Amino acid sequence: MSMTSARKPPRAKLYLTILILVLFLVGSIYQTEATLTKLVNGTPETIKFIGEMFPPDWQFFADIWKPMAETLQMSIIGTIVGAIFAYPMALLAARNVNTTPWLFYPARFIMNLFRTIPDLLYAAIFAVLVGFGPTAGTLALIFFTFGILSKLSYESTEAIDPGPLEAMTAVGANKLKLIRFGVLPQVAPTYLAHLLYTFEVSIRASAILGLVGAGGIGLLLKNTLDLFRYDQACAIVIYTLVVVVIIDLVSTRFRSYLLKGSEKPVSASRSRTYSIMGWVIVLALLVWSLTGLELTGFQPTTGVLMKSMMTGLLHPDWAYVYIPEGEDLLRSLLETLSISYLGNFVSAIVCLPFAFWAAANMSRRRAVSGSGKLFLSVVRTIPEVIMALIFIKSVGPGAFAGVMALGLHSVGMLGKLYAEAIENMDMGPTEAMTAVGANIWQKMAFAVVPQVIPDFISYTLYRFEINVRSATLLGIIGAGGIGTPLIFALNARQWPRVAIILIGIIVTISIIDYISGELRKRIV
Repeated sequence: MSMTSARKPPRAKLYLTILILVLFLVGSIYQTEATLTKLVNGTPETIKFIGEMFPPDWQFFADIWKPMAETLQMSIIGTIVGAIFAYPMALLAARNVNTTPWLFYPARFIMNLFRTIPDLLYAAIFAVLVGFGPTAGTLALIFFTFGILSKLSYESTEAIDPGPLEAMTAVGANKLKLIRFGVLPQVAPTYLAHLLYTFEVSIRASAILGLVGAGGIGLLLKNTLDLFRYDQACAIVIYTLVVVVIIDLVSTRFRSYLLKGSEKPVSASRSRTYSIMGWVIVLALLVWSLTGLELTGFQPTTGVLMKSMMTGLLHPDWAYVYIPEGEDLLRSLLETLSISYLGNFVSAIVCLPFAFWAAANMSRRRAVSGSGKLFLSVVRTIPEVIMALIFIKSVGPGAFAGVMALGLHSVGMLGKLYAEAIENMDMGPTEAMTAVGANIWQKMAFAVVPQVIPDFISYTLYRFEINVRSATLLGIIGAGGIGTPLIFALNARQWPRVAIILIGIIVTISIIDYISGELRKRIV
């Protein structure tokens, strides 16, 4: 009896969880009006739109280099300056370094606040304040980098070995020595790895900041789309893809070296030489970016706009929260969550075969897994807005186009994480089942899936957090969600309306982040 009663709660909890997830799925489908029939009927229009993109205008490549260089320079400055502020904030927020509650709680609040605001929204606000161009994009990337990097770094700081800190505290070391000799030697490689990862993300982010006038390759992309030159837009996407793939390969190799070390022993003198070379390269890139980027100062109207914006932001339009007879904040946020949830569900299902394709330990030939990794890289490099435009042609403007754009883009991101989880699993059970003659499906069911499913669930929850942020801005190009009223309010300088929408986005994303974080802690 006791055993039966002990087993029932977990099973009941599992069934309840599945029921809730299914109800959310049904509700999201209803909210976004997503139907397979609509997608199938719109396929000819999608094919026609893609046909207008090919063949790309190869001669247009000559005009892409300068905006791409501007994008790289914006990303370099944004990442480095953002990191300068992010690392001290991470140390301030880590409880094992800073034990003063009235310091680390505000630090965490500031980090979470900056992290919840999407990059495109930063760009739109700065474009209003300082004018269109790379200055707005660079400022947006500084804030964007700060939000991501401070969070990653603070989590890494709290995960270090406490032994050295306890030993130094016991002999009376002050806080500065504790950080210098107890914390930084442990976290420095991880900090640098996170910096490289954030730079990759910034490159992708800066590629679309131009849609709101924040300079870089995104501004050129916007101009080609406005002129219906889809062949030139395709050339921009291909050019960006090549650059991002190269940066990904180099960054991945460096991050692997930083976190795992070299396979061959490296002498102290050579290691010091590599370190000096690294700092020289970073300094050279920073100088190239600062001298090559045409950064402008504040505009004559910036002070007036800033005052108007702050006044409006401090007096939110609370009447917009709920309007019985029309569009309001709650309805737009509900649509945004539905787009995120359904898009996440689509990507989690669709990416599974591609993840196994890209996993190196699932095939004997490196070319097979390499081609899978390349495919996922291509998919995640195509901006969500391009995918949204494709699906708008197919299913019309609205939430369903946002679902498909978000779902397809997330296949590349989620597939990469799934593939890494598969590659990191213990191959012992699989080899044991192979030895006793198990077929591939039996090995999958009993050796592979039980190992990777916790990571899969954790990564899916993490991706959902990101998708909620992305979905908030798909409405800028007509793909539903809170982005539509937000961009209208920004363009009309309706700062009280912007304020209440910002509050709605921040509160929603914060709640999702908290719930997702708690669930991931229990799963992993």
